[in-house]
Amino acid sequence: MRVTILSLALFCLMGCSTWEGVQDDPANNQKVVTAAAYGLDACQSRMDELARANVKMVEHSRQLMLTIFSFGYVPSYVCVGTAPSVGSTAVPDLSNQ
Repeated sequence: MRVTILSLALFCLMGCSTWEGVQDDPANNQKVVTAAAYGLDACQSRMDELARANVKMVEHSRQLMLTIFSFGYVPSYVCVGTAPSVGSTAVPDLSNQ
């Protein structure tokens, strides 16, 4: 029973911790990009890929314990960055692929 509860809790944590995507921030005329990867360089590349633009990383966090307990399944870095918004061009959400 303990193993089932622990597995379920770990599964929920993994789902919440690896969200990626692009959100439009029209008030500041920019896009806010969130990505997860195993290294900072890979995180930067993933943000650029999601936004289809050069993204400036403004924040990153390392989730080392979650990565260890998930046996490497959860990426160890979560990064947040901004990119200038270009007109009213919609950016497709690639997080569901």
